[in-house]
Amino acid sequence: MWALTLPLLVAGLTQIIVNIVDTALLARYDTTALGAFALAAPVYLVALVVVRGWATAVQITVAQAHGAGNPAAVARIVRVGLATSFLAGMAIGAVLAMVAEPVLTVLGASAELIGPGVAYLRVLAFAVPFAAASFTLQSACSGVGVTRASMWHALVVNLVNLPLGLWLIFSAGLGVTGAALATLAATTAGTAFLLVYGRARLPRVPGDGAPVAGKLWKIGWPEMSAMGLGYLNEALITGFAARMGTPDLAAYRIVDNLLLVVFTVMASASASIAILAGHEVGAGSSEQAVRWRSIGTRLLLIVYVVPSALVLIGGTALLTLFTGDGAVAALAWSVVPLALLSLAPMVPAMAFGSFLRAHGDTRSVMIANVAGDYLLLIPLSWLLGLALGLGLTGIYVAWTAFTVALAALLWARARRTAPVSPVRPA
Repeated sequence: MWALTLPLLVAGLTQIIVNIVDTALLARYDTTALGAFALAAPVYLVALVVVRGWATAVQITVAQAHGAGNPAAVARIVRVGLATSFLAGMAIGAVLAMVAEPVLTVLGASAELIGPGVAYLRVLAFAVPFAAASFTLQSACSGVGVTRASMWHALVVNLVNLPLGLWLIFSAGLGVTGAALATLAATTAGTAFLLVYGRARLPRVPGDGAPVAGKLWKIGWPEMSAMGLGYLNEALITGFAARMGTPDLAAYRIVDNLLLVVFTVMASASASIAILAGHEVGAGSSEQAVRWRSIGTRLLLIVYVVPSALVLIGGTALLTLFTGDGAVAALAWSVVPLALLSLAPMVPAMAFGSFLRAHGDTRSVMIANVAGDYLLLIPLSWLLGLALGLGLTGIYVAWTAFTVALAALLWARARRTAPVSPVRPA
């Protein structure tokens, strides 16, 4: 499990450097640029996670077929998954470009933030199909155990994004638009790399892809829905923070970046559970799948505790990487311990969620997430953060309630999961 997790961990941390670099650079460009980025970035992430849900379906079906010793099925899944994900990315990118302005308006963006925020989103609308293809290729490689593909891809993306971002934001004076152009170029370069890398490491056995598309859709649509709604809700909560005031919005964005580091490390271990349990499901060994879930839970606990402790030890010094505003740094630090605590229930939630995904049961994961979002997270964030005036503290109390409920719901469903019939070689 560590052998699969470590490349994914490096990849995840390297990928979020793109976001952290953009935050740090724009914070030093000007406050308006940082505010526009803070409000628009979560909207772009909604588009990305929708197409990433399809990639999850590819990973699950590839892992099951690989575990069953069926390379022809793997090849069919990759071919169909790549074509459909790129087309879906084009459609979602077009929608993103059209709704950019009204969405930012609904989220409460001020007049000075709407212009640069819309420009940022419309440039990145062109990146969505390339990101979709990249997610699919990474997931396919991970499904057969080649998690190094994600690591090398992330390194390529950062090697393009950092120097290009520095030039476009500062030297060319493009600000937020420059950050978006650098991300677009880096995303395209990463896709090109994966096409070459994956071609040498994935099976290329011809076959009919029609049956594969239906299975991908059955697994993929709940995952796309859950992930899309989840990040849409993140955008809504960002809007709540924006209504609290610019310092609160900036502080929320900084804390969100710190949590993203911890969450990404945890997600790497979670992905390994889904891959290894998926192999066992494909081979017809449900008992071994349960064993991987158990081992994965312990691994998740380790990768939650260690980075969380490092964040707490780092203290306010970490926050100076993002802002030179002492008031914003103090506000952010005041909620960091509670924010980290809100991730603790994600240890069992991720373990049980990955176990269910390995069995192809993304529908239960979707239902648990949506129930937690709309019964707890969104109403409590509004009530505690805005109506009762608790600010960011109220938002992270709401997050804690959500993660506890999510862990409980996924645990209950995983206990009732029946063995899945293995995928037999053609």
